[in-house]
Amino acid sequence: MRLSTRIKVPETNGELAIVKSEGSDHWLEINWYAGQEYRSGDELDHIAFEVANLDEALSELKLKGIEPISHVRDTKNSRWTYIADPDGNWIEIFQKKQQSGSMSTSASR
Repeated sequence: MRLSTRIKVPETNGELAIVKSEGSDHWLEINWYAGQEYRSGDELDHIAFEVANLDEALSELKLKGIEPISHVRDTKNSRWTYIADPDGNWIEIFQKKQQSGSMSTSASR
């Protein structure tokens, strides 16, 4: 995997990096938050999954008894919310917005 994007995120006082494998549409977003202490191997902030339509995904999850644990956030580039797995780990569900004829990056998330 290679670094595709690295962005400062003022809202978290941190940075995010997106890494991708050559020839793949899949990518991994890694977040770092300044000023927070983590215990190695003991804490996971969250994982994220992109969906084509956030509202449809949330409706499908609701039919299965899964409710969001936060309100839907809406920025210039994406919409997202969180659900929790049975162990309480946060899972971000997000939808990229169409921008100027192309898909945007998740830079404003």
